[in-house]
Amino acid sequence: MENCAFCRGVMTFLEKINENAVDMDNAIGEVCKALELAAGDLRLGRVQLSLSAPPNEFEPEGVVKSGEMFLSPEGYENDGVVINYTTHEGGKVVSEFMPVRGEKWNDEEKAMISLISKNCYIITGRARVMSLMEKSLYIDRMTGICNTEGFMKYGGMLVARHQLVNYAAAFINIKNFKYVNQLFGSRQGDVLLKKFSLAMDKFVKDDGKFARLGGDNFVLLIKKGRITDLRAFVDALSFEMGEGEMKQLYNLRLRMGIYEAVETDTMGDIMNKSSIAFNAAKSDERKDVVFFSPLHLEEAIHKKKISTLFPMALESGEFVVYYQPKVRLSDNKLCGCEALCRWVRDGQIVPPMDFIPVLETEGSICRLDFFVFEAVCADIKRWLEMGLDPVRVSVNFSKRHLHNQRLADQILGIIRKYGIDGRYIEVELTEMTGAEDLTAMSVFVERMKDNGVATSIDDFGTGYSSLNLLKDLDVDVIKLDKSFFTNINESDGGISTDRIVVKNIVNMVNELNMEAVSEGVETHAQAEFLRDNHCSMAQGFLFDRPLPKEEFEKRLSDESFYADKG
Repeated sequence: MENCAFCRGVMTFLEKINENAVDMDNAIGEVCKALELAAGDLRLGRVQLSLSAPPNEFEPEGVVKSGEMFLSPEGYENDGVVINYTTHEGGKVVSEFMPVRGEKWNDEEKAMISLISKNCYIITGRARVMSLMEKSLYIDRMTGICNTEGFMKYGGMLVARHQLVNYAAAFINIKNFKYVNQLFGSRQGDVLLKKFSLAMDKFVKDDGKFARLGGDNFVLLIKKGRITDLRAFVDALSFEMGEGEMKQLYNLRLRMGIYEAVETDTMGDIMNKSSIAFNAAKSDERKDVVFFSPLHLEEAIHKKKISTLFPMALESGEFVVYYQPKVRLSDNKLCGCEALCRWVRDGQIVPPMDFIPVLETEGSICRLDFFVFEAVCADIKRWLEMGLDPVRVSVNFSKRHLHNQRLADQILGIIRKYGIDGRYIEVELTEMTGAEDLTAMSVFVERMKDNGVATSIDDFGTGYSSLNLLKDLDVDVIKLDKSFFTNINESDGGISTDRIVVKNIVNMVNELNMEAVSEGVETHAQAEFLRDNHCSMAQGFLFDRPLPKEEFEKRLSDESFYADKG
């Protein structure tokens, strides 16, 4: 009879156990319930399961778990069934089944207990594998924190519970991360990502979710009440980097776009708006943290519209080239011009500041630059065929081109295509700050010089390495930014700081056998000051505005047009 009851206990356990548990905690709970139901017939006193697993990419600290799955209030005997299992990853599982106090299992009963033990091992093992599989879907393998899918899952849970409104989202990027890789090496860059991720994850705790989107981009959901704490925490972040004697403390700097959720928001809304705020922070060098505002959304919509309209507008001829004359200050004669692009849409000129920065950011500016350059070469060829004597035309090329190793070949190829002399062309480059950019620029400048094409640096004085550019780049022309001339006028007493700066820059440029051209010249006082200090050329509304091609052609044929200007 006793064996019949024991068999019934085994059957009860096997019937009641749920084999479809999705994680370890759920599996242990199911085993506990089944053991509770079968305990009487099995004469169970105590059941304990222990797990120790080595570290892996989803559990960097490994797993150590031990807990009682059943304990009889009557106590237990120590003579039971203890089985050690070894997992495929080299972990250990120890299963301990003990009879209730005053009972003893015979060999047949111990064999049946072993069967139950094995079932417990299989069910919990299967649950752990499923749990690891789920983690692989939702955990970033490099850092061990949540990935995009896990972040969206967490956010979806908040939406379903109508709790998202209590949170703020932050789109986060590590500033100058590429310099971390350059300074310490890519392996140490990965170490920094892990350290930062774990620090942020620990800070967030149960008040939200921190996730890695990829690269050095991250996203955060955190309760609104902790935004101030968040800003203070990230401002103080520093990590020990490097190895051996190269170890040093690195102060981490972040760029963040923050959006506070409202009642109607979805996860898509908060991801989009925090990303828009981040892009606003990225565009504003004065701010590392930007909170979303409706104006940012308007700007984002505008940028999207420009990006969408641009390809068709270029194909349909909406972009035209204007020419702004440059005047030689020694005799007030036309000596050059700058090609400027204008977008004429529905009979109206779209302001350059409405589309140039957008195209610069998304990369389409390179296509526009080559469109302008082709148009300039075609116009120069036409002027020569008309019997006009063209002046040198400067054409702007975005800093984005410096990553194009074929830039020089493409420019020279277009010049040859139109059969014009390189002396009519001046390639205008924007002042740069990075060492890699300076190297690329130097190689390009030499290639142009070898082919008789002039080069110039635009907006000189607005960057951080102006003197290095003068020293290291063998360009032909330095173009002084118009911001230098704002305070040069009749009423400044002739002693403004701008006068001193411009005077000395022009002097250095002349001594280096380069030419200086000043843009944005609007008053006679400015022109006179530049003339007195031997600046070669000037460009600005005092002499002429940017002109359509047909108007500029008239200037080419009228040598005395600027005689009484400036």
